[in-house]
Amino acid sequence: MPPLLHKYWDELLLPVLRQDHPPTIPQAVIVQDQQVLLVQRDQPRFWELPGGNLLTGEAPEEAVLREVREETGVQVRIVELLGWYERTGFRAHRAPVYLCHPEHGQPRPGDDDIVQVQYFPLRTLPRGLGPWYRPILERDLPSLQPRPLQRTQRLGLRTVLHCVGLDLASRLGWLR
Repeated sequence: MPPLLHKYWDELLLPVLRQDHPPTIPQAVIVQDQQVLLVQRDQPRFWELPGGNLLTGEAPEEAVLREVREETGVQVRIVELLGWYERTGFRAHRAPVYLCHPEHGQPRPGDDDIVQVQYFPLRTLPRGLGPWYRPILERDLPSLQPRPLQRTQRLGLRTVLHCVGLDLASRLGWLR
């Protein structure tokens, strides 16, 4: 099986078929001067918030600090927990999303699966942004609602097809 299809099978379809317990994947919204730091992974290739899996015995706060440093080369300080995002359907997971401020380090791809690391103005997010991140950055980040927020995001077949389209468009150079 080609690597791209293998990744989609392993990360999107197989967990749904096995009905695995959704993992917790902490993520960071890193904001500096009205810009947000995003990473573009190799597979699937679209822009997203930095973050990743918990190591055994690791707290979500520790994991997000480690993952951001590993993926972007930037050390951050957690400002607050923006919210808990329950993502259901394909690639189901729970994501505590932390608002962070960069302390030091220059953005650079740090992990093998990271292709690019870049700041984007919050007012002009890239077209190639993963679809479940846009509401976080456009609606929840500026929201005056008490935090942490509680949100459910349905990642159904339509979202998967959207992500496959983003991945292909990015690989063909059609998206920034």
